[in-house]
Amino acid sequence: MRIGVFGGTFDPVHNGHVLPVEAAAMKFQLRRVFYVPARVSPHKEASPTDTRHRVAMLALALTGRPDWSIDLEELDREPPSYTVDTLRAIQARHPGDDLWLLMGTDILAGFGRWRDPEEILKIARIAAFHREPFVGPALRLPEVAGLADRLSVFDAGSVKISATDVRNDLAQGRSIAGRVPGPVAEYITKQGLYKPGNDQR
Repeated sequence: MRIGVFGGTFDPVHNGHVLPVEAAAMKFQLRRVFYVPARVSPHKEASPTDTRHRVAMLALALTGRPDWSIDLEELDREPPSYTVDTLRAIQARHPGDDLWLLMGTDILAGFGRWRDPEEILKIARIAAFHREPFVGPALRLPEVAGLADRLSVFDAGSVKISATDVRNDLAQGRSIAGRVPGPVAEYITKQGLYKPGNDQR
């Protein structure tokens, strides 16, 4: 069975975290997808919103997709979280299955700076969806041994959404309609998340 693994802080989860995964699941025939929320990302300095809110929003975004689930592997581990450790743990629980690590090409561009990238490639293939401006000639693959043989880059359509922009617009009182799943938008409003002075970290 092919299993997709998609990690991030999901602060908040938005349609850019959902639509490309739908495209990847169809293109690469992924039977299951694990969303792996990070406790603390080793690539980001700021602390994310409280874990309970991020997991709750993620659960709402995945409602109605029984083949997609939340993997709490990184939340149960002391930070920082490293993808190679997460993949080892998932591989141990799903021996014999093929793991596909999902990411945007913006993240792929920095893959060479990750912990043990060569080991990651031994455990999983990488499926990277287009994220502007890291497309075409502007996408320079990192020099990691074996990457070219284990990488599939694909176009999942134009989804130009970032969690930073969503948070900034919420802080300014601007609409985020169409950028996050409806139930997630309702949750953000109900909980008063991302408002100025409302620190949920």
